[in-house]
Amino acid sequence: MNKRQENKFTMYEGVLTFFRTNTETVNSVPMLKDSVDGFGSVVAALRLKSTEVSNASTGKTAVKSQAEDDLIAILLPVAAGLFVFAKKQNNAELKEKAKLTESHLRTVRDTELASKGDMIASLADEHVADLVPASITEAMISDLKAKVQAYRNALGARESSVAERMGARTTMEDLIAKVDGILEEEIDPAMELIRASKTQFYNEYFALRVVKDTGVRHKEVVAPAPVTPSAK
Repeated sequence: MNKRQENKFTMYEGVLTFFRTNTETVNSVPMLKDSVDGFGSVVAALRLKSTEVSNASTGKTAVKSQAEDDLIAILLPVAAGLFVFAKKQNNAELKEKAKLTESHLRTVRDTELASKGDMIASLADEHVADLVPASITEAMISDLKAKVQAYRNALGARESSVAERMGARTTMEDLIAKVDGILEEEIDPAMELIRASKTQFYNEYFALRVVKDTGVRHKEVVAPAPVTPSAK
């Protein structure tokens, strides 16, 4: 959820809890009870969808992070072997290509990291025999290639999760619009039916209906002025 959605959801949950602790009053007006039941069902669906949105990214982000760690762990020693060889051979071009640090690799774009992995693997293939003194084996070079592919696969999975989240967020917006519709067009008007007889309940409800957050601009419900019981 974004900040605006979180603020609204907090309000929804507060209102729902309020209704559940005042079931006798809610049930005394069948029209209100039906609307509150519908409100609760949609809020439950919204809660579930929020969990789905969160889970869609958490696992795949962790996989991508692990794949990045694995790639860098094999990329650095292979690059270092090439760098030392290039220095001994006074090969400035190869030396520059193989000059990699972990801090640099952690800051490059995702696609650039994969490209650097491809480049070092290709250079290592060209200098397999030259890398023997550095204890860089063909198996290590093959492992580097595999780690590059695994990293690309993880990037693809993460991108698909972005699409999933976008679709889920669209559904969340639909659910939020539905909840707002129930509140504004059903429950708010129904509260007028018990305004005189359940004054405290009426006032507490509209106090909870305000979306509270000073950091986000949004349309807030303006609660009616609190009702004061008439003196008899």
